[in-house]
Amino acid sequence: MSASRPSLRTALALALCACGGHSPGTPAEKEAAPALAASTSPAPQPVLAAIHAPPPAASPPAAEPPPPAPTPAPPQALTALTAEQRTTMRAGPEDPLTPTPLHYVKSNEVRHDVWFPYIAGKGGAYLGVGSDQNYTLAAVARSELVFLADIDQAVVDLHRNYEVLIEASPDPASLVEKFQPGATEPSIALLAAAYADLPEPERRRLTRSYRNSRETVRVHLERVIKRKQDGEPTSWLSDPTLYDHIRALFQADRVRPMAGNLTGPNALKSAGAAARAMGVPVRIIYFSNAEEYFMYIPAFVANVEAQIGDDTSVVLRTIYSKEWVHADQLWAYQVQPLSDYKARLARRINGRNSLLIRVAGDGTLNKETGTKGLSLISTPVVPTGK
Repeated sequence: MSASRPSLRTALALALCACGGHSPGTPAEKEAAPALAASTSPAPQPVLAAIHAPPPAASPPAAEPPPPAPTPAPPQALTALTAEQRTTMRAGPEDPLTPTPLHYVKSNEVRHDVWFPYIAGKGGAYLGVGSDQNYTLAAVARSELVFLADIDQAVVDLHRNYEVLIEASPDPASLVEKFQPGATEPSIALLAAAYADLPEPERRRLTRSYRNSRETVRVHLERVIKRKQDGEPTSWLSDPTLYDHIRALFQADRVRPMAGNLTGPNALKSAGAAARAMGVPVRIIYFSNAEEYFMYIPAFVANVEAQIGDDTSVVLRTIYSKEWVHADQLWAYQVQPLSDYKARLARRINGRNSLLIRVAGDGTLNKETGTKGLSLISTPVVPTGK
């Protein structure tokens, strides 16, 4: 590990705030509040130069390819939670927030569509870090409960502001309009009305967060609403059906933004306990590239163990490395069954790099999936028909 690697606290602050963004380049971006301008993720350490090296002696023997995962049952309609269910979903403590030098209110991951065949229609509960890229993934999965964890107050507040503005916007264009310069005061009025019962300091913080991030988010959303691949919409704003699902989730009180640290003592356990109490399996965990910045310490392993899934549950991660083919300019995209991940964590793997070396050595890593930049661990290729 390089001596120049950020400290754990700083690294977590940078990694868990959404994995991405880029330095402002357009005039509009440069006008955004500097404190909330999304910048490039910290340069990750070079990883996996020896990815094809023989595995350590303790590596498990090569495993037979698993059978195709069963097709998930269609998710239930998104009815509003009862008062008791709302209490259950929001029960449990969260983690202390960590001051962060940068606030990743947008992501620079743009090829989430390579994951779509592996998450489509899974339903269940969704746990993710970062900003609105979670909405695309949860919508494609038709998730029924969504837990959005971040250690940056700005990102947690962004999700809360999104909730108010999405509920007030019947279509994607209406939402993007609410971040235009001329819509600032009307949008602030919507937020102030929604937060009328909150303590004054909290209300001021949330509305100030909208003002500070508005221009950066506007530029970002205007790109997301145009996002397509091979002529097909691939984002929660470019596909109205996906937007409708996210709006329905918020309207039904099925989204919980959380102050959450992946290695923290509370938030992820609270999310897992809530999903379990409501009888909803955790089907998707989205880490983005956060695993680059911490070791698999016991607290993290316990947080993963707290997520009770089933045979269809998966972990999604992005990887920055010159040793990997990228699906976009920066990221390789990977899918791993949650059950496989838990089993490997139980063997006391030190961290993500060790995990990737192990799976390369035992034959369960597939980097030749037929989709550029997509790799699979212990997962069969899903034909795309392209």
